[in-house]
Amino acid sequence: MKNQRPIDAATNEFVERRQRVGTIADRRDNGTLARQRWARVLNIAFVISVSVALVGPAVMSSYFGISIHTVTTGSMRPTINPGDMIVAKVVTASTLQPNDVVMLVNPENWTLQSHRIQSLSTTTTALTITTKGDSNPVADKPVDIGLNSPVRKVVKTIPNLGYVVSALSSTRGKLIGLFVLVIFNVIIVSNILVKRRKEDKKHKEAITSPHLYEAEKRENA
Repeated sequence: MKNQRPIDAATNEFVERRQRVGTIADRRDNGTLARQRWARVLNIAFVISVSVALVGPAVMSSYFGISIHTVTTGSMRPTINPGDMIVAKVVTASTLQPNDVVMLVNPENWTLQSHRIQSLSTTTTALTITTKGDSNPVADKPVDIGLNSPVRKVVKTIPNLGYVVSALSSTRGKLIGLFVLVIFNVIIVSNILVKRRKEDKKHKEAITSPHLYEAEKRENA
Protein backbone atom coordinates (compact mmCIF):
# COMPACT_ATOMS: atom_id res chain seq x y z
CA MET A 1 0.00 0.00 0.00
CA LYS A 2 1.13 3.55 -0.71
CA ASN A 3 1.02 4.86 2.89
CA GLN A 4 2.10 1.66 4.61
CA ARG A 5 5.00 2.07 7.03
CA PRO A 6 8.16 0.02 6.30
CA ILE A 7 8.75 -3.14 8.34
CA ASP A 8 12.13 -4.04 9.80
CA ALA A 9 13.04 -7.51 8.48
CA ALA A 10 15.01 -8.40 11.63
CA THR A 11 12.37 -7.49 14.21
CA ASN A 12 9.26 -7.66 12.03
CA GLU A 13 8.18 -4.31 13.55
CA PHE A 14 7.10 -1.09 11.94
CA VAL A 15 9.87 1.48 11.40
CA GLU A 16 9.12 5.13 12.08
CA ARG A 17 9.12 7.12 8.87
CA ARG A 18 11.10 9.95 10.39
CA GLN A 19 13.88 7.68 11.59
CA ARG A 20 17.13 8.41 9.79
CA VAL A 21 20.31 6.40 9.86
CA GLY A 22 23.88 7.48 9.25
CA THR A 23 26.47 9.67 10.95
CA ILE A 24 25.98 12.76 8.78
CA ALA A 25 22.21 12.42 8.82
CA ASP A 26 22.17 12.07 12.60
CA ARG A 27 24.27 15.19 13.04
CA ARG A 28 22.00 17.08 10.68
CA ASP A 29 18.92 15.96 12.59
CA ASN A 30 20.48 16.89 15.94
CA GLY A 31 21.37 20.33 14.59
CA THR A 32 17.80 20.85 13.40
CA LEU A 33 16.40 19.84 16.79
CA ALA A 34 18.83 22.19 18.53
CA ARG A 35 17.81 25.10 16.29
CA GLN A 36 14.13 24.40 16.92
CA ARG A 37 14.78 24.21 20.67
CA TRP A 38 16.60 27.55 20.68
CA ALA A 39 13.87 29.08 18.53
CA ARG A 40 11.25 28.05 21.07
CA VAL A 41 13.36 29.42 23.95
CA LEU A 42 13.87 32.75 22.17
CA ASN A 43 10.19 32.94 21.30
CA ILE A 44 9.14 32.37 24.93
CA ALA A 45 11.70 34.90 26.17
CA PHE A 46 10.47 37.47 23.66
CA VAL A 47 6.82 36.96 24.66
CA ILE A 48 7.68 37.28 28.36
CA SER A 49 9.75 40.44 27.76
CA VAL A 50 7.00 42.11 25.74
CA SER A 51 4.38 41.15 28.34
CA VAL A 52 6.47 42.56 31.19
CA ALA A 53 7.14 45.77 29.24
CA LEU A 54 3.44 46.29 28.50
CA VAL A 55 1.80 45.02 31.69
CA GLY A 56 4.58 45.54 34.26
CA PRO A 57 4.20 49.34 34.69
CA ALA A 58 0.42 49.06 35.27
CA VAL A 59 0.90 46.28 37.85
CA MET A 60 3.63 48.19 39.71
CA SER A 61 1.55 51.36 39.78
CA SER A 62 -1.69 49.67 40.91
CA TYR A 63 -0.31 47.31 43.57
CA PHE A 64 2.96 48.86 44.72
CA GLY A 65 2.50 52.58 44.05
CA ILE A 66 5.59 52.62 41.82
CA SER A 67 5.61 54.47 38.52
CA ILE A 68 8.23 55.26 35.90
CA HIS A 69 8.56 58.54 34.03
CA THR A 70 10.74 60.01 31.32
CA VAL A 71 12.43 63.34 32.00
CA THR A 72 11.91 65.83 29.16
CA THR A 73 13.30 69.05 30.64
CA GLY A 74 16.64 70.13 32.09
CA SER A 75 15.37 71.86 35.22
CA MET A 76 17.10 69.28 37.47
CA ARG A 77 20.49 69.25 35.76
CA PRO A 78 23.06 67.92 36.49
CA THR A 79 21.38 65.47 38.90
CA ILE A 80 18.61 64.46 36.47
CA ASN A 81 18.96 65.08 32.74
CA PRO A 82 16.56 64.95 29.79
CA GLY A 83 16.21 61.36 28.58
CA ASP A 84 16.75 59.86 32.04
CA MET A 85 14.16 57.54 33.54
CA ILE A 86 13.01 58.23 37.08
CA VAL A 87 11.27 55.75 39.37
CA ALA A 88 8.76 57.30 41.76
CA LYS A 89 7.00 55.74 44.75
CA VAL A 90 3.81 57.02 46.32
CA VAL A 91 4.40 58.11 49.94
CA THR A 92 2.42 60.05 52.53
CA ALA A 93 3.09 63.78 52.48
CA SER A 94 3.87 63.85 56.21
CA THR A 95 6.94 61.63 55.63
CA LEU A 96 8.65 64.04 53.24
CA GLN A 97 11.91 65.74 54.15
CA PRO A 98 13.82 68.73 52.73
CA ASN A 99 16.09 67.75 49.80
CA ASP A 100 13.70 65.00 48.66
CA VAL A 101 12.83 65.10 44.96
CA VAL A 102 9.07 64.95 44.49
CA MET A 103 6.69 65.03 41.54
CA LEU A 104 4.07 67.77 41.83
CA VAL A 105 1.66 69.30 39.34
CA ASN A 106 2.85 72.56 37.83
CA PRO A 107 -0.14 74.93 38.15
CA GLU A 108 0.96 76.88 35.07
CA ASN A 109 0.64 74.00 32.57
CA TRP A 110 -0.85 71.18 34.71
CA THR A 111 2.02 68.81 34.04
CA LEU A 112 4.05 66.78 36.52
CA GLN A 113 7.45 68.22 37.36
CA SER A 114 10.20 66.62 39.42
CA HIS A 115 11.84 69.22 41.67
CA ARG A 116 13.75 69.19 44.94
CA ILE A 117 12.07 70.26 48.20
CA GLN A 118 13.57 73.50 49.47
CA SER A 119 11.42 73.92 52.56
CA LEU A 120 8.45 72.43 54.39
CA SER A 121 5.93 74.22 56.56
CA THR A 122 3.53 72.14 58.60
CA THR A 123 0.23 73.06 60.22
CA THR A 124 -2.21 70.83 62.06
CA THR A 125 -3.94 69.71 58.87
CA ALA A 126 -1.80 70.78 55.92
CA LEU A 127 1.71 70.85 54.55
CA THR A 128 3.19 73.67 52.50
CA ILE A 129 5.90 72.48 50.11
CA THR A 130 8.30 74.78 48.31
CA THR A 131 10.31 73.12 45.53
CA LYS A 132 12.98 74.24 43.11
CA GLY A 133 14.73 72.72 40.13
CA ASP A 134 18.47 72.33 40.69
CA SER A 135 19.27 74.39 37.60
CA ASN A 136 16.40 76.91 37.96
CA PRO A 137 17.27 80.37 39.28
CA VAL A 138 14.10 80.78 41.35
CA ALA A 139 11.93 78.49 43.46
CA ASP A 140 8.48 77.28 42.47
CA LYS A 141 5.29 78.62 43.99
CA PRO A 142 4.49 76.94 47.33
CA VAL A 143 1.95 74.12 47.19
CA ASP A 144 -0.46 73.27 50.02
CA ILE A 145 -1.48 69.63 50.44
CA GLY A 146 -2.98 67.53 53.22
CA LEU A 147 -0.68 65.76 55.63
CA ASN A 148 -2.06 62.36 54.61
CA SER A 149 -2.16 63.12 50.89
CA PRO A 150 -0.24 60.78 48.53
CA VAL A 151 2.83 62.28 46.88
CA ARG A 152 5.17 60.75 44.29
CA LYS A 153 8.72 60.73 45.63
CA VAL A 154 11.62 60.03 43.24
CA VAL A 155 13.57 57.05 44.58
CA LYS A 156 15.74 56.10 41.60
CA THR A 157 17.22 57.69 38.50
CA ILE A 158 18.37 55.59 35.52
CA PRO A 159 20.39 57.59 32.98
CA ASN A 160 19.36 57.62 29.29
CA LEU A 161 16.71 54.89 29.62
CA GLY A 162 13.64 57.10 29.57
CA TYR A 163 13.41 57.53 25.81
CA VAL A 164 13.73 53.78 25.27
CA VAL A 165 10.88 53.04 27.70
CA SER A 166 8.73 55.78 26.16
CA ALA A 167 9.31 54.37 22.69
CA LEU A 168 8.38 50.84 23.77
CA SER A 169 5.24 51.96 25.60
CA SER A 170 4.00 54.17 22.75
CA THR A 171 1.39 52.99 20.27
CA ARG A 172 3.99 52.74 17.52
CA GLY A 173 6.32 50.75 19.77
CA LYS A 174 3.55 48.30 20.65
CA LEU A 175 2.64 47.81 16.99
CA ILE A 176 6.28 47.22 16.05
CA GLY A 177 6.66 44.71 18.89
CA LEU A 178 3.51 42.86 17.76
CA PHE A 179 4.73 42.84 14.15
CA VAL A 180 8.14 41.43 15.17
CA LEU A 181 6.43 38.76 17.30
CA VAL A 182 4.20 37.66 14.39
CA ILE A 183 7.11 37.55 11.92
CA PHE A 184 9.23 35.59 14.40
CA ASN A 185 6.51 32.98 14.83
CA VAL A 186 5.91 32.75 11.06
CA ILE A 187 9.62 32.06 10.48
CA ILE A 188 9.66 29.34 13.14
CA VAL A 189 6.52 27.62 11.83
CA SER A 190 7.68 27.88 8.21
CA ASN A 191 11.05 26.35 9.06
CA ILE A 192 9.40 23.42 10.83
CA LEU A 193 6.91 22.83 7.99
CA VAL A 194 9.60 22.97 5.29
CA LYS A 195 11.80 20.56 7.24
CA ARG A 196 8.86 18.21 7.75
CA ARG A 197 8.02 18.18 4.03
CA LYS A 198 11.62 17.33 3.21
CA GLU A 199 11.61 14.50 5.73
CA ASP A 200 8.32 13.12 4.39
CA LYS A 201 9.71 13.21 0.87
CA LYS A 202 12.84 11.32 1.88
CA HIS A 203 10.87 8.60 3.67
CA LYS A 204 8.46 8.30 0.80
CA GLU A 205 11.46 7.69 -1.47
CA ALA A 206 12.76 5.14 1.04
CA ILE A 207 9.51 3.18 0.71
CA THR A 208 9.09 3.45 -3.06
CA SER A 209 12.80 3.14 -3.95
CA PRO A 210 14.58 1.20 -1.17
CA HIS A 211 17.72 0.56 -3.28
CA LEU A 212 18.27 4.26 -3.88
CA TYR A 213 17.62 4.99 -0.19
CA GLU A 214 20.21 2.41 0.91
CA ALA A 215 22.75 3.92 -1.50
CA GLU A 216 22.11 7.38 -0.02
CA LYS A 217 22.58 6.02 3.51
CA ARG A 218 25.93 4.50 2.59
CA GLU A 219 26.94 7.78 1.01
CA ASN A 220 26.09 9.77 4.16
CA ALA A 221 27.62 7.30 6.61
